[in-house]
Formats: sequence, structure tokens, C-alpha cells
Amino acid sequence: MSKSIIIKGLNFLARELKNNGLCNNTYPIQNAIQEINLNKVSDIWGYNLSGLVFDKIETPRGTMPNDIQSIRIELNVEVHEKKYKPTEIFNPIVIEQSVGKAKKYNFSLMISGWSNGNKVLSYWHLDFDNSAKDSYIHPDFHLTYGGKGMKSDRDDENQAFGKVMLLPSPRLPYPPMDAILGIDFILRNFVQSNKINNLLNNKEYKNAIKQSQERLWRPYMLSVASHWCRFSGCNFSADSTLSKRYHPTLI
Repeated sequence: MSKSIIIKGLNFLARELKNNGLCNNTYPIQNAIQEINLNKVSDIWGYNLSGLVFDKIETPRGTMPNDIQSIRIELNVEVHEKKYKPTEIFNPIVIEQSVGKAKKYNFSLMISGWSNGNKVLSYWHLDFDNSAKDSYIHPDFHLTYGGKGMKSDRDDENQAFGKVMLLPSPRLPYPPMDAILGIDFILRNFVQSNKINNLLNNKEYKNAIKQSQERLWRPYMLSVASHWCRFSGCNFSADSTLSKRYHPTLI
């Protein structure tokens, strides 16, 4: 996919968001487009879209506190991509730590409203972090509720609970689970890895998980993949480690 296609899509969205009264200020999108155009490297592009605001959005049913009249959503995205051929299956996200060339990945939604004269917040962020040293399961990309956007702006950390806004959770796609996969989900996400390593590495445990994954996840994953490849004449060059980095529970 070329940079011109990305720019065309961003221009379209900037126009339509403004025309439909969803974003009064679409300069963050225009700034992102300008950043793409300034990049002269042919196979890598990126941008930092900062502070795109969707204002006066109707409050979703079930939001707490229940007196919030409307919500404000601020989108921040920094992304840098490397171009690959359609038959090359590699992670396209570029991370660069070098001084003067720093490239990070950031995707965050800051959602705010007003309740009883107080500002209340809800925060989601999509992290790219391939650290293998975490105590819990750590997919390369993971969508997380909370973060620095909701931390206290005072010395008392307990104050953060006073400004929390609870929204109905997004319906995030996830493959089906049975009891075996449900137990594995709980262990990997909520129990420190050093307490369960022996169990997770047990041959019978791994076999039980694998059997459920074969039955339930294989058709799910392949059906998603079939959207891009109809399984006839596919000849991929792929990063063989990618599937387990995206889904660390795969065995």
C-alpha cells in the first residue's frame, strides 16, 4: 500500500468528520498528512496524530456516573510503518530508539465528561511492547484499560478513583473459548507467571490447551485469514515467530 492511499484516506476522513459535525478541528489529521509528505523514504512512512477531538458525543447507555450529559473523546496516534509485499507476512510497525530518529507506537483514547461539576475520565490504550520479562501474558499488541491518562494529578493516588468514568466495554473480537481455554485465560492474565510456570509447561496441560485451540481457534483464525487469502495459490514469505508474538497462548 502506497503513501498516497494513506493520505487519500486521511483527507477523506478529515472532510467527512467535519461535514458531519463530529470533529470541529481536523488540523491534527492535516498535520499527520503533512508529516507523511515530508518523509522522503520510499518504503517507510509515519505520522503523529495528536489531539483529534470528537466533542459532544451522546453518552452511551450504562455509563457511570449516570448524570454525564455528553462525552468528549480525544484520539492520539503515533505510528510508523514499513512497506512489504502482499506475500510478505512481517510486523509492519517500526520502532526506532536512536537519538534523532526515535519512532514510537502510540494509540490512545482519552474519554472525558462532567459529573456533578467534576471532570471524570476513561482511558484506553493499545500498546506495542514485545518484552518477554513481564509477570503476566504479554502479547506484542495489547489493548489496555487505564494508564497514565487516568492517574492522579495530585499527591494522593486515591484521588484517581474519584474521577473515573465507567463506560460499557468495547466489544473486542476474540476467538471462542471453552472451559479449558477459559481457565488458561485466567491463569495467564491474572496469576504471576512464576507461580504457574510448572503447570503451563506440563505436557498434559499443553496438550489439553492445544486440542481446544485446534477445535475452536484454528477455524476462527483461518476464517479471518481467508479474508485476504482464499487459500488457492498462496505463497507467503513470513516471519514464523509472528503468530506467537501476537497470540502468546498459541501452542
